[in-house]
This record gives sequence, structure tokens and C-alpha cells, in this order.
Amino acid sequence: MAAELKLEGLEEILTRVQKLGDQASRIENKALKAGGAVVQKRASELAPRSRKAKRHMADNIKISGVKSKEGIKYVEVGPTRGDHSEFFYAKFLEFGTSKMTARPFMGPAAKESEGEVIETMKAQLRAGLGL
Repeated sequence: MAAELKLEGLEEILTRVQKLGDQASRIENKALKAGGAVVQKRASELAPRSRKAKRHMADNIKISGVKSKEGIKYVEVGPTRGDHSEFFYAKFLEFGTSKMTARPFMGPAAKESEGEVIETMKAQLRAGLGL
């Protein structure tokens, strides 16, 4: 359910990171979280918001912990299938329902943020490598 973003062009940096062993994992995780924060910020700006003075879904877009699937690390930003929080309805806004058209904000946020995500992650990886 969360937005998906593929990053390419970081091969040289990632190769150096992988050679660091255990420290590499921490550097990668920090870069992933930083990239997720960029998408989170943009999604918060695009998310619908009521005019009422209350807690808003836009202010509660979450970044998951670092996950791994088939050896590839990632973070999820935004609502997930199992989200039963106070803001569970975010997934209905993103994808729509049988009675409501979609009002996506996560997909556009990921797409609009792609360049900034890559640059942010590169900067985090370089800092972690001391470059």
C-alpha cells in the first residue's frame, strides 16, 4: 500500500558500503530512513486536511522500520494494509473505494520526491563513508 520508489545509479557508493560489514548496515539504514523522511514530508504537504482544529492524518504519516525482502532493504512510508490506527482511512483516500474516487497523495509524493530522495540518500551514504 505504501508508495514504492526504485533507486538506481548508486552502485559505486553501495559497493563501498557493502565492504564495511556491520557498519554498512547502519549506514544503509540511516540513508533509507532519510530518503523515507523526504517522501513523508511531501506526502504530508499533499495529504487532504480538514479545517477543524484536531489531529490530522497529514501530520501522522509514518515511516516503517527498515525491512528486508529477498536481500533488498526498504522502508515503507504511509498507510499499510494492516494499518488500524486512528488514521486508517488514509488508504481509502489513496486508493478509493467502491463508493469514493481515489484522492492519491502518497503515489504523487513519491514520484515528485524521487530526485530529492536519491540526493538525500547519496549524501547520507557519503557521510557514512566519510567521503
